[in-house]
Amino acid sequence: MLKRYTLKNGIPLFVVESASAPVVSIQAWVARGSTHESAKLAGISHFLEHALFKGTKKRKVGEIALEIERCGGEVNAFTSFEETVYYATLASRYFEEGFDVITDAVQNPSFDAREMEREKEVILEEIKRAHDSATKTVFMNLWALAFSGTQYGRPVLGYDSTVSKINAKSLRQYHHDNYHTGSVSLFVVGDVDADKVFDLAQKKMARMRKPKSKPLVPKFHLPKLPTIPVSTASRDIKECHAYVGFRTPAISDSLIPALDLFCSAIGQGESSRMYQKLVKTDRIALDADMGLVATNSCGIATIGLSTAPEKLYDATRAAYDVLEEVAREGAKPEEIDRVKSAMESEIIYGKQTVEGYAKRLGYYHRHFGDPEFEKRYLDMIMGVKAEDLQTALKIVTREKPVISLVHPQGFELDKKKLVGLYQRPKVNPVTKSDTGIACEKEAGITFITKRSSELPVRSLRLIFLGGGSREEEKDNLGISNLFQSLWTSGTKSYSSLDLAHTLESLGASISSFAGKNTCGLSVDFLTKHWHRVKPLLEEVLLEPTFPQEELDTERELTLREILSQRDYPSTVCQLNFLQTLYGDHPYGRSHLGTEETVKSFTRETLSAWYREYVHRGRLVVSTVGDFSHEEWVAELREMCKHLPVSGKESKSLIPVRRPNQLQVITAEKQPLFQSHVLIGFLGARLDDEERFALRVLSSCLAGQGGRLFLELRDKLSLAYTVAPMNSESIEAGAFAFYIGCSPEKLERAITGIRNEIDKILTKPLGAKELERAKQYLVGRFELDMQRNSAQAMLFGLDEIYGIGYDHALRYPAKIRAVTAKGVQAAAQKFLTPETAVLSVVHPTPIDEAFVRRAWDQKGPGTSANRPRKGLAELSA
Repeated sequence: MLKRYTLKNGIPLFVVESASAPVVSIQAWVARGSTHESAKLAGISHFLEHALFKGTKKRKVGEIALEIERCGGEVNAFTSFEETVYYATLASRYFEEGFDVITDAVQNPSFDAREMEREKEVILEEIKRAHDSATKTVFMNLWALAFSGTQYGRPVLGYDSTVSKINAKSLRQYHHDNYHTGSVSLFVVGDVDADKVFDLAQKKMARMRKPKSKPLVPKFHLPKLPTIPVSTASRDIKECHAYVGFRTPAISDSLIPALDLFCSAIGQGESSRMYQKLVKTDRIALDADMGLVATNSCGIATIGLSTAPEKLYDATRAAYDVLEEVAREGAKPEEIDRVKSAMESEIIYGKQTVEGYAKRLGYYHRHFGDPEFEKRYLDMIMGVKAEDLQTALKIVTREKPVISLVHPQGFELDKKKLVGLYQRPKVNPVTKSDTGIACEKEAGITFITKRSSELPVRSLRLIFLGGGSREEEKDNLGISNLFQSLWTSGTKSYSSLDLAHTLESLGASISSFAGKNTCGLSVDFLTKHWHRVKPLLEEVLLEPTFPQEELDTERELTLREILSQRDYPSTVCQLNFLQTLYGDHPYGRSHLGTEETVKSFTRETLSAWYREYVHRGRLVVSTVGDFSHEEWVAELREMCKHLPVSGKESKSLIPVRRPNQLQVITAEKQPLFQSHVLIGFLGARLDDEERFALRVLSSCLAGQGGRLFLELRDKLSLAYTVAPMNSESIEAGAFAFYIGCSPEKLERAITGIRNEIDKILTKPLGAKELERAKQYLVGRFELDMQRNSAQAMLFGLDEIYGIGYDHALRYPAKIRAVTAKGVQAAAQKFLTPETAVLSVVHPTPIDEAFVRRAWDQKGPGTSANRPRKGLAELSA
């Protein structure tokens, strides 16, 4: 139940008491975003979001994140067109500490001039990273076209030219003018006492200044479109990414519920008309969807397409055909009912995490003036009729569309032809809990259950040992990936479309997965719908048919994915790293397989793979949700008894050969605004005790309060993104360091990573740093365990990997037992610089010797201020 308060100074406070988990989310919503900026200061709202974490009058640089992470939580923020949000999610026993951090940051930033200049470099890196992404570029260009000359046409991040001119003085002034009692709202959801939250808020927010003038309402005038505007950009990619947008009214307009329902019904989900026609039936797109983004002043309804260049025009025409079809015939009742049911269940699922719950309250308060408006909005959705969708379509498509496209280099776009495909459709409206975990083992099957009656939902996971990519041979690489894509694509009684329609109408899901070591099914549904989900699940589990039509479609999609996986520089960097680190071991291969093997797969090979690995021999069935243990296990037992008793045994452990020397692999990618670097080592197995120490080490390095962020981003301004990567498996995992930097900073970035590794190896962690890392891991674990789905999967995987279904109950104690010496010993065992693997992706050809020289340099000043001449030449 939501409790509403108003502080003495007028700040609204909204609190939801929820004891479902010992966690809390604290959020401060500031009604200021990029649309409140002047053109000269474009990007300052986002810059201010960064600046508020760089210290206050009583907290130094890095201490904000450190305090939250020390409490086992996470602190973050985001900026949009119309708001900036600061939030912390942590264990509820540290609520007061978290609340003090957020309210202090919002009210008392220090704006140290030197720190602001350093952070400016980080933000400029973030802008470069956005332009490196084809999907972000196509979306930014769409808004720039649709709302050219207005504040909504500018990117939230701003531009290089404007951000470069922002300084501590302008930030201080912008904060003074815009952060006050008239623009801030507070939201707290979690295991707290609402009245105590109110008392604390009165105290902590008492000194916040009042606005000196009337609330700022940005002026907005919708620009006219004399022609159909088209924006194009080329990248070193294999696919075309396109958006076709139709401008819509503001979010408060009465047309929005019908538009929202239209986009969801016609263009969202695999059973949607748009996806079925373009991807499944015509096979002219890799992905096709529709979406709606509405703001306080305007909005845009989009058709999103991902397709091969040679199919761009066909896909574009076909997407428009779908609009015309709906305009003529209207939406089908089952399409509308499916989305209405999905939206209803989304509200329930959205309350499973305190952070998600608080964000929903903040969103509806900011845009509709009432945090509980979601209920009224759902009522509006439920009241939409088929003819309302046609009316909405007619109104929106009266205007010219705007088209944004990012295509492969060398592709010659015929703009006239593309524009000619989009004519306004001729619309002829048609008048038509218990927290204990139980475990039972029987005939090779392990049933794990945990009752949770907080919400009427269940999450079920059926996990089979085997069937993952490590079982593959050279002649069937990628079969596990194609198998998991097709397992739920059809049964004896249900087609893929039948399954998708029925499940989406119930707000339920049945999906398949296959990783390195396991395969299985994930099932999530509202408790009241089990009787309708059960027959679908039984057929998917026992009688999959792998239809030829679906196989042909998925094969084509996979082949396109194989071709395009090297479109993304970060993916190239990771693929090269894993291949070099693991060599011939299965963990070093792409899960997609090769063109040759994927082309060879038939329905028979997929059916054989299913028979080999889907059986009772090594099956774990894990469920968390609202049910009676005895009755539920009896139903599952009856279902699973029809599976074969045994099948093919999974492979025994395959030794991973540890590198005995430094290995470097480089790649060139054009055009590229950043270099990508991944440096790493073989890591721990799931049964290694050192894995807990490596997790603590990773926690020390990660986050805004971590070593990598503070040293390489805050102090040296080398990158926007720098992070550790730690994975474990039944065989050797991996421990790595990633950094994305401007090409001219490559040498300093590599040397900077090496320096941080050397510090880890030579000096134990400090007591405060160690404690912060452990508190963060335990707190993060508690946050992750909020969802039934996460618990069900974790209990099941831990059991099938042999570390016990109740391992999660022991995990916090294992983490708390880690010592500084234990971390150093684990680092010295796994992080050996002379056997590191260095993967680099750079805009121009780069010499391996250059990378080795950068790695071998030591000391804080070797290259931080004196980049080598060779690097400047490489980056020119």
